[in-house]
Amino acid sequence: MSKCSVAIFALAACLTASCSATSAPPPAPAAKPTTYAPPTAAASKVAPPPTETSPLAKDWKSYGGTAYFGCPEEFTVSKSAIEDIRPKVFDPKTGQFASPDLPMIPADENVTGAMCALSNTVDDMKVVYLIATAKPAQAPAPEVTKTTAYLFDLKSSQPLATKELQPPTPDLKLTAANEWRLSATRSGVALVNAFTDGHGAEAPPRTVILSNTDLSMMWNDPQPGQVWQDVLSFQRNTTVGKTSGAELRLPTGEPVFQDNDIWTVDGELSEGPDKLVKLTRWDSYDPPVASTTFYDLNSKSLIKFGDSDRISGGDLMAILSDGKLFVDGRSSNNSQFGFGVWNLGTKQWDLLKNRDEATKMAIAKLTFFDDRLYVTYSNGTLSVIALPAANQVASSWSVRPFGRITGWTLVCRGETATSRGGDCKQIVLVQDEDGHYPGPWA
Repeated sequence: MSKCSVAIFALAACLTASCSATSAPPPAPAAKPTTYAPPTAAASKVAPPPTETSPLAKDWKSYGGTAYFGCPEEFTVSKSAIEDIRPKVFDPKTGQFASPDLPMIPADENVTGAMCALSNTVDDMKVVYLIATAKPAQAPAPEVTKTTAYLFDLKSSQPLATKELQPPTPDLKLTAANEWRLSATRSGVALVNAFTDGHGAEAPPRTVILSNTDLSMMWNDPQPGQVWQDVLSFQRNTTVGKTSGAELRLPTGEPVFQDNDIWTVDGELSEGPDKLVKLTRWDSYDPPVASTTFYDLNSKSLIKFGDSDRISGGDLMAILSDGKLFVDGRSSNNSQFGFGVWNLGTKQWDLLKNRDEATKMAIAKLTFFDDRLYVTYSNGTLSVIALPAANQVASSWSVRPFGRITGWTLVCRGETATSRGGDCKQIVLVQDEDGHYPGPWA
């Protein structure tokens, strides 16, 4: 038996041996719809959607149950900004990317910059454009600048709403547009750092939410927010002067969680009905001790891993897939946690390794999707391990599924080629069958 075979067998055996072992509580995607090659089936009046897309653009992102590209959330200062911004949104029903229409700018105005963001969900996706224009001076009238928001859906040729952006109070004015951020949420778009009191710095409200029905200002917050589709976070501490702490608010504005000891809000993990927020907090300031927690937006509570709601250390990697939460603490410099897969349904670990056990496995890279671990060992060999039995099902892979949108799975191709250095050569969407990725898995 080769050394490689021994190493792989040992890992599978080690995974199996400790899955149920008792462990200390874890202290741890220009033109109108882009079409793809038609299927090989006989032609019909209504062609079925392709089962696989062409490779996605490099600037693809996922949002609201679909994938899109060409919609920069940071302001582009350019006279050709509208031509440069060409959002394309994937329609899971047709397997094609659709482009919303673009605003018509008055003939006497010149575009100076623009940005855009999606809003709502895949069933009725909307796009908000924020476009800055300048009307040249005509003596005695001076140059007139303004910023206008336009709301489109994917079906209408005319905007659903148009509104000139104005500060919420008379004592404020707009900051330089290149400092703005526009981010997508389910109820509207979040505009960050848009206002100043005239003394140089941004002034509250640092975050405003523009409705995805009429572009009205739904609510605001004095702090600059971090924004994800289902949640926004703001620095907040009930003790004046403290810089730690955070508050989570839903896109509706409802506050749902606050903790004075939050160090960082690391992001939202979302797949299907599951929506979690990953948080790093201070358990102790002196000596410094950090831990990671996960807030469940559905239950509005912290996830408990057995008797504890904390996993040891910060800077942990986490993946949410098919009702399972994969957590990897191997790269953290302050964690005792190795790696594990927590079942959100059964509320048990399907797999759990402490730091010492994980270190002995000599794993260089580890990722997870739909009850499969994709393992790259330190010696360069590969393995695909199926859970919960921890059986090796492949000794390499050329394709690797890694995420889902509505009815489709995101697949990475070519990352194991030596020339790629571990990066995906292409990312494509593969249509699910019966609600699941049809394969191949390696």
